[in-house]
Amino acid sequence: MSEEVVKEYMKSSVITVNKDTILYEVAKTMTEKNIGSVIVVENGKPVGIITERDVVRAIGKGKKLDTKAEEFMTASLITIKEDSPITGALALMRQFNIRHLPVVNDKGELTGIISIRDIARAVDDMFENLE
Repeated sequence: MSEEVVKEYMKSSVITVNKDTILYEVAKTMTEKNIGSVIVVENGKPVGIITERDVVRAIGKGKKLDTKAEEFMTASLITIKEDSPITGALALMRQFNIRHLPVVNDKGELTGIISIRDIARAVDDMFENLE
């Protein structure tokens, strides 16, 4: 069975914000783009992720709408390289209980994002190729 790689299934149009983007703008962007997470970047490299849960938690903890992204983002960011196998991405998601993985190139620059839904499609393709 040929192993599918992350680059073939990732979305290359990643919605990003910088560390100074305020909570209100993050929530507005997620709503307008109909997405569940944004990647926080600095100099083209991913430094954090903000999910819908992070936004709700920030507001629930009394953070103001002008709070900067770096104050409520998840900074312990798990990333995966473009040429990694899909099974590697799935293993990371299971290990860390996450649904989105930022994808980086050899220089550590953000090139895409892969979700659990993308991985399900890849696994489906792998099984189809068996028949």
